[in-house]
Amino acid sequence: MQVTFAVSSLLLAVVAVSAYPASLNPESRAAILVQDSAPNADGSLKNNFQTENGIKQETVSYLKPGPEGPVAVFQGASAYTAPDGQIIQIGYIADENGYQPYGAHLPTPPPIPAEIQESLRYLASLPSTPEPKYQ
Repeated sequence: MQVTFAVSSLLLAVVAVSAYPASLNPESRAAILVQDSAPNADGSLKNNFQTENGIKQETVSYLKPGPEGPVAVFQGASAYTAPDGQIIQIGYIADENGYQPYGAHLPTPPPIPAEIQESLRYLASLPSTPEPKYQ
C-alpha cells in the first residue's frame, strides 16, 4: 500500500513537471549583450547591461554629504519594449527622500482645482487658534 502510494506520487510529479513548460515567456532566455559593473572602494558604483531583446538598464551611485553623515544616492534608467511594441523608459533617483521614479508612461495626479487652491490659501491666511488646555 505504501509502495503503491509512493510510486503513484512519483509518477504524478514526473507527469506534472513534464507538462509544465520550461519557460512561459521565450524572452526570459534573452542573451546579455553588454554587462559592465564597476564598484569602487569609496562606495560609488556604475552598472549597466543590455539584452538582445532590447532591455537596457544603467545605474550609478555615489555618496553625498547629509546632515547626519553621508547619504547613498542611486540614479538610473531602464528601458524595455512592452508587448504592444511601445518602448517604455523609466528613470529614477533614490536618496534620503526615497525612491522617485519618472517616465512618460507613469500616471500623474490631476491638477488641484482652482476653488480648492483658493480655499487652501484662505485657510493658511487665518490666524492660528491656540489649542485648549485640558485638565
